[in-house]
Amino acid sequence: MGAPDYELRNCVRRGEMAKIKELIKNGADYTVSGETLRAWTPLHIACWGSQKPQVDKEVVEQILLQAKKDGKTNDIITAKDKLDGKTPIELAKERQAELLAIAAAASAAGDGEEKNELDEKRKYDQIVQMLEKGVDAA
Repeated sequence: MGAPDYELRNCVRRGEMAKIKELIKNGADYTVSGETLRAWTPLHIACWGSQKPQVDKEVVEQILLQAKKDGKTNDIITAKDKLDGKTPIELAKERQAELLAIAAAASAAGDGEEKNELDEKRKYDQIVQMLEKGVDAA
């Protein structure tokens, strides 16, 4: 594992799309797990969500497109979290469920925030679809 792989995971966390594309184009290994408690890959991180949620879907799509090109799709979508064995799709579905619950609570509270949460949940619907059916599906 080299510096570009570490940098890629950090750029995914920060949602730096241009840098992510550059690193992948220049050969950063998007299949490498981090040396952390959970040992997440960049795809795990993107499926959980970055500091810039508006780019999460695009990050997932970028990683999946490169994996498809490299013949590594199965490797990255079946990678398991070191702590509890969750795959990227399981993380995305977990976030999807959380966002739906938050939207329901916001709707019940009548504070008008449910639209934002539902929009975010729809993004995760598309992420889950890409992970289940392939990058061309979304």
